[in-house]
Amino acid sequence: MKITLMLVRLSWKNIWRNKFRSILILSAIAIGLFAGTFTIAFVTGWGRATIETEICNQLSHTQIHTPEFSYNYDINSYFTRDRVKPIIDSVTGLESVTYRLKLYGVLASASNTVGAFVHAIDPAEEKATTTLHQYIPDSLGTFLESGKLPVVISQRVAKKLKARLRSKVVLSIQDVNGDMQSMAFRVGGIFKTNNSMFDESTIFVRKSDILPYTGLPEDAAHEVAILAASVDEGKKVTEAVTAALPDMDVQGWNKLQPALGLMYAWTDLINVIILSIFLIALSFGIVNTMLMAVLERTKELGVLACIGMNKRNIFKMVMFETLCLTVVGSAAGILLALWVIGYTGQHGIDLGFMLNANYERFGFSSVVYPFLFPKAFMEIVILVVITGIVSAIYPARKALKINSWEATKS
Repeated sequence: MKITLMLVRLSWKNIWRNKFRSILILSAIAIGLFAGTFTIAFVTGWGRATIETEICNQLSHTQIHTPEFSYNYDINSYFTRDRVKPIIDSVTGLESVTYRLKLYGVLASASNTVGAFVHAIDPAEEKATTTLHQYIPDSLGTFLESGKLPVVISQRVAKKLKARLRSKVVLSIQDVNGDMQSMAFRVGGIFKTNNSMFDESTIFVRKSDILPYTGLPEDAAHEVAILAASVDEGKKVTEAVTAALPDMDVQGWNKLQPALGLMYAWTDLINVIILSIFLIALSFGIVNTMLMAVLERTKELGVLACIGMNKRNIFKMVMFETLCLTVVGSAAGILLALWVIGYTGQHGIDLGFMLNANYERFGFSSVVYPFLFPKAFMEIVILVVITGIVSAIYPARKALKINSWEATKS
C-alpha cells in the first residue's frame, strides 16, 4: 500500500514536469468531456421534451378505440362510456381519463374554409388529462370555459380563416345517417403548440354542444385518453387495459407515434455512442502525450530499473500518470458541463433563429432544455475510467520494453 501511494505521488509530480504539455492535454480532455456530456444532455432534453409535450398535449399514455374506428375513423364506430369506465377505473397507476368524440368536418368563415378534425370533449376532463389549455394566452380567450357554442382553434387555422377571438364560424359534419349538419360557433380561444401538424386542422368543441347534431347516444365515445403518473406507469396501464379489454384497440403512446417510441428506446444507446466517439478521439491524444512522456524519459526509466524498481512498479507509475491526467481533466469537463446543463435546463436554449420553426412541423420544439439522467451520468463516469485504463496500457507497455543497460549509457 505504501509503495502504491508513493507511486501515485511520484506520478502526480511527473505530470507537472512539463507544465505546458500537461495543461494542454488536461484542457483537451476537459473540453472533450464537456462537449460530450453537454451533447448527451442536449439530445436527451430535446427528445424528452418532445415526448412529454406530445404525451401531455394530445397522445396521453394510453388511448382506446374500437378496432373499426382505428381503421376508418367512421362516426358509427363508437362505444359507450358505461362499457369501459368500470374497467378503466379499476386500473391502478392512472391519474386522469378523458372521453372524446372525434369527427371530420369543415370549418368555414366569411373568408375561407378548412378541413377540421373535431375533438368534442368535456373541458374539465380534458384539462385534467392534457395541457393544451396552457397554450392559450390570456389575451386569446379560454379553453371552452364560457360563451354560447364556443370553439377553440389554433393560430394556424385562425390565420387561414382570417378569424379572430369571438369571430363567427360555421362547422359542418356528417351525422350517423350520412346527412350534413351545420352549426354556428364563435371562436372562444386560440392556441399554438410546438406541433404545427397538430395545429393545422385540429379544433375543440364541447361534447354537449355538438352531440345533438350527430345522432349519437349521449354516452357515446370514439376515444378514451388515459394519463398515467409516468412513462413506466403508462406502460403498465396499457398492458392492464389491453388484458381487460381484449376486443378493443388499446395503444400506448409509443405505438400511436412510432417515431417517438423509437426515440425513447434508443436514447441510452445514442448517448453511449455519442460519448464513445468523444472518448475515442480523446484517447488518441492521451496515448500520444503519454508515449512522448515515456520516450523523453528513457534514461530516467532505465536508471529506476537499475536501482531496483521492478517492471510492475514502472508499469503502475505510467498507468497512474495517465489515469491522473484522465480523471482530473474529465472531472473538470464534467463539472463544467453539469453547471451549464443546470443553467440551460432552467432557462432553455431557443433554436428558433436557426430552425425557422421548420422542426415544429414534425412536433419538435425549437426551445431545448438540456437534461442528464443519473443513469447517463454513471455511464459517463464508467466510460471515462475505462478510457483512462485502456489509454494507459500502450505507453506503460512501451516503458517496460526499455533496455535499462542501453538507456543508461552516456
